Amino acid sequence: MAEAFVILTSEIQAKSPAISFINSNKGKPLLVADNYTFKLNKATTTTKYWICTIKDCAAKVHTDSNNGLMKSVGNHSHLPEKEKLVVREVREKITFLKKFSRP
Repeated sequence: MAEAFVILTSEIQAKSPAISFINSNKGKPLLVADNYTFKLNKATTTTKYWICTIKDCAAKVHTDSNNGLMKSVGNHSHLPEKEKLVVREVREKITFLKKFSRP
């Protein structure tokens, strides 16, 4: 029985997207999974509920309070936005460098 659990857990982890976090233009956290961005919709003491940043997209992600991926719900109604992510990351780096390079 324990072997089946280990196999199932490893299969779920292999299919799970790697997640990371960036900041929005307003400084709020955005979750990034498989080149899609999600904004925080609701948070409880145990779970954070994220929704896709594209209006009318049904994709959602649930994380635990430590930002560990719990599950993905629904499918995206649009293509990934890799280019927008690259722009956001560069913008975030520039903002960070501006903050710490001032005399």
